[in-house]
Order: sequence, then C-alpha cells, then structure tokens
Amino acid sequence: MSRRIRRILLVCNSYDSYALEEDGRIDARIKQEYNELNLSNPPAISRVETPVEALDLVRSGEKFDLVMTMYNVGTLDVFTFAEQMKELQPLTPIVLLTNSTKEIHRRISENHTTAIDKIFCWNNSTDLIIAIIKLLEDSMNADHDILEVGVQAILLVEDSIRYYSTYLPALYKLVLQQNIASVRDALNENQQIMRKRARPKILMATNYDDAVVLYERYKQNLLGVISDIGFVLHKNDDTSTGKL
Repeated sequence: MSRRIRRILLVCNSYDSYALEEDGRIDARIKQEYNELNLSNPPAISRVETPVEALDLVRSGEKFDLVMTMYNVGTLDVFTFAEQMKELQPLTPIVLLTNSTKEIHRRISENHTTAIDKIFCWNNSTDLIIAIIKLLEDSMNADHDILEVGVQAILLVEDSIRYYSTYLPALYKLVLQQNIASVRDALNENQQIMRKRARPKILMATNYDDAVVLYERYKQNLLGVISDIGFVLHKNDDTSTGKL
C-alpha cells in the first residue's frame, strides 16, 4: 500500500467536536484502535470549526490527504465548501459525516453533482473513521495492489448511507482480526510481513453501474460480493424509485 492517508483535516463546530471526543481525544482513540488491530502509521488529525478556517488553512500552504466535515458547520454550506476545497486540492477526498441522511439525499438530488466524494452516517464511533480511512486507502491502492501484486478483494454493494456506515466498520474489523490471526500462524518473520500486507481490500459501490465497473476490473481477484437484493441502478437515481 504505497499511498496512505497521513493527515486529516476535520471540520466541525464545538458541539460536534464534544460529541466526537466525548470518550477521549479522537486522535488518541484512533491510535489505540490502530495498535489493537496491528495497524501502523495512524494519521494525524487537525480540527477547525468552520469551512472558512479550513479554506484559509489550505490556502496558507497546508496539505491534507483527507478532509472530513460535519453537515452543520457554519454559514458556508458543505456543498459550496467542498467545491471550493476541490479547487484548492483537486485530488484530496472530501467525506461528509451527517445524521440527516434524508436531508442529504434531497440536497444531492437538487444539486445533481457534488464535490463530496463519500457520505457517511455518523454513529459516534471511531470504528467508522478507521473504516473510512481504510476504504479510501484501499481504493487509492487498488490498481497496483490487486492488478499488479495480486492482493484479493471484497466488493460491497449498498446504496443506503445508514446501512453501509454500519456494515463497513464491522467488515473491516473482521477482516483485520482474521489477518492478525493468519499472521500469528506464519512460520517466520518474512511470512508475517507478507501476510500482514496482503489482507483483502474492501471496495464499495453505491449503485449497479459502479458495481459492474469494479467487478469487471477486479473479478480475477474477488473473494466475493456482499449485497442485498435491491440497489440503485445509476449514480444520480432517486433511491426510492431508481432501484433494481
């Protein structure tokens, strides 16, 4: 995995910050989770209260590998903020954490396009943040690690923000725990290193079209596909009417 997320910019107001860190500092909790799951190089997190502060920070020369923002963050709405952030750092993924999935779907349908790369339903757990980091890292490294090196993958197809926000942390924890168990069974240190690096990657699609693209690209190395029986056909379809 040559590309990693090492610096995260978190945009949230004081109230959301308190909720995020109610059980302790979020960066310390992520570092603890990384250690328990035998993961290296936990990312550093910088927090600002408003999108304006975040934009000023990036304009001053700060570089981030991931921008995470809560939904209610000030007078500048998250969609406008994401567009302006993409102009400054086009390759940096932007993730929205929200509790109001219906409102988000309505706003997306009104805007049709958005600079936000991923949307997750915040569940007050650092497990979700770790899953988001790993999902983005898996996606960034998929072509090299799967197609060139031969690492295997699991494809998750789910259109519900609330559901995949629950599935992903559980799936990653299971895969990482199984990977730890396989490392312990290795005969020597080289095998331990290889097994640790070769854990299955998790790829996610939120509609049929994207799922087919991922399947066709990585089908030779897919361990399996996880999906329910109904999902959105096309990216901008309404989730209530555009299902297969």
